[in-house]
Amino acid sequence: MVVRCTQNLTNSKYSPLDDVPLFLDDLLQLHVLEAFAIVILQFLSAFLINAVTDLDTDSRYKTFISDSVHLIGEKTIKRLFIIKITIALILTLHLSIIFNNYWLFLWVLSGTFFSMGYSLKPFHFKIRGIFHATLMIAVFTMIILLYFVIAGIPTLPILLIILSFITLHYGITLVDQTQDHIEDKESDLLTPSVRYGVTRTLQGALLLSIIGLGLSFFGFYMLFSELSTLITFGYLLSLNIIFTFVTIILVMAYYMPLKGTWDLIKISLVDETIEQKMMMIKKRLNHPFWQLSGVIGVILISIIFFYIKKNI
Repeated sequence: MVVRCTQNLTNSKYSPLDDVPLFLDDLLQLHVLEAFAIVILQFLSAFLINAVTDLDTDSRYKTFISDSVHLIGEKTIKRLFIIKITIALILTLHLSIIFNNYWLFLWVLSGTFFSMGYSLKPFHFKIRGIFHATLMIAVFTMIILLYFVIAGIPTLPILLIILSFITLHYGITLVDQTQDHIEDKESDLLTPSVRYGVTRTLQGALLLSIIGLGLSFFGFYMLFSELSTLITFGYLLSLNIIFTFVTIILVMAYYMPLKGTWDLIKISLVDETIEQKMMMIKKRLNHPFWQLSGVIGVILISIIFFYIKKNI
């Protein structure tokens, strides 16, 4: 049942856009900007070092990457890597001082280890079977850092949502990496698709995505149920109505990656050569759009939540 709120709650002079400047003020605080800078520097560093460690493979199959590395120079890229990581850790130390919490520095340091260890020897988690999943730990540490700096210690529902989001998008990332199966196999890189096979990797990726989506339902239901009132754009809505909207958004956001992964599994089972299968998989795969679709869905739900919370 939808009940119109009182005039005090729905003043005709009020607009949802009135909250935008306040929200932007929160995001533009120095410590928040530093946290975003740390995350960006960490990811840029990971991409840089991965480009160097995969240079031999990329020189044969992804020349646009290897050509860029040769143009800039390996030594220059390594220097940039060291500079970016150093700046990120200095900013982290500054945040630790601001919050008087030196565990924050150790937390980010652990994330740095897993992020860089994904590509760097002797760890090279990228080709270590199940240790490939340590990529999720690296992403988890960065998301928790952002949340802690902006909103404090995350609650159980928030942790559940973050874990579900990471699990979902790790599944999509696994799908993307299967397209390099032939190149990785010829380069003796034991990535998940080489170690376990294309079909099994895609099936595992789909299972992870489904588990992540299921966890996200629970997480968002718990999150919205914590609110004392559910006022949205001047209307008092029941939890069931709000959660119905949340469910629709999540299903729409992740339908394409889930359906796409299922299609890729069917392609991997056809009676064709591996080369032909890879051509069909690459044609069907749309990794950037699949990732973006999910991210947009989560952002929309987050906007709804923070808008409701702001008006309690």
